[in-house]
Amino acid sequence: MRLGDIIHVASADTYTVKLCDENSGFAGQFVSISTSDAMIIGVVTGVSHSVKEDMVGYLSQDKKIKYQPYIEDYKNSYCTVHGLGTLSDGGDGDGAVYAIDRSPHIDDPVKPASRDEIVRFHTAGKRPCAPYLHDLKDRLQSPVILKMIDEIRDAVPESEKMLDLVRKYMKQIA
Repeated sequence: MRLGDIIHVASADTYTVKLCDENSGFAGQFVSISTSDAMIIGVVTGVSHSVKEDMVGYLSQDKKIKYQPYIEDYKNSYCTVHGLGTLSDGGDGDGAVYAIDRSPHIDDPVKPASRDEIVRFHTAGKRPCAPYLHDLKDRLQSPVILKMIDEIRDAVPESEKMLDLVRKYMKQIA
């Protein structure tokens, strides 16, 4: 399942994605972006929906059917993705690097990260880890980080005790 395509690269770790479906993507969702040498793992930090101003709602319901081809194109949904790191193709679990040295390209497809990708990204030496979480407290909103924690806990249940401490800390500083 494809979430959308990258339409803007602001920096090595910040991208704008045009969503394929306005009902897809939510803040805190892990995503994967395939590049030529590795896979970037990121998180959706925000979702926005826009409507072209000249079509804001002047058509009646019966006219909408007549102009259906144009109406399909009048609304757009976007999400902002923050890159967390890369995941190499090796399946040993130690292929996660929590930095991004190369940004993806325009039109690269963005997919929801699979459970396996989330597990591999959050496991080092067969132990759960998420070293980037502390650095994100100043960059991302607390609700996004709390949703990320829930996603990690679902994929890596053995990390529950560690994540409960992080959750308590995030709620205190929020």
